[in-house]
Amino acid sequence: MSVSQTAMSTERGKTEFLLEDDPRLLPAIRAILSFSCERAGLSQHALEGFVAAIQNTCQATFPLVHNHEGDKRAIRVIVEDFPDRIEVSNEHSGEVLPTAGLDTFCGGAGNQPAAISGALQGAHVDRVQYETQDGRARMKLIKYCSGSKAKA
Repeated sequence: MSVSQTAMSTERGKTEFLLEDDPRLLPAIRAILSFSCERAGLSQHALEGFVAAIQNTCQATFPLVHNHEGDKRAIRVIVEDFPDRIEVSNEHSGEVLPTAGLDTFCGGAGNQPAAISGALQGAHVDRVQYETQDGRARMKLIKYCSGSKAKA
């Protein structure tokens, strides 16, 4: 049996999905991120930490999401992989408050889970961006990958 190795493309990949407010669905985030993280050369330890940070921010975002006419609360999760980084966004309509911000790092947020701050400060996430536009809030967590396997 012969196996040929093909260099990976430097083209970015993108996956989008709606995540409903059901804790049984959170493990799916790991399955979806695994491909992007492996493609980018992230270690198993970095993958686990990044997944935990994403899961924590998703859980903390659900209380901010408005139900519309009995629909289940859901957030849009967007996973984008680039040759040098992975970006995971969660986007929702509802309260346009950041899930994690400066107050979580300073220890002042009364209703913010400590796990978010710990995951972000523990180098599982390299950068956090937050924006609102047209009544929608988006938080983007970015992990840079030093050992990228992608080839031109």
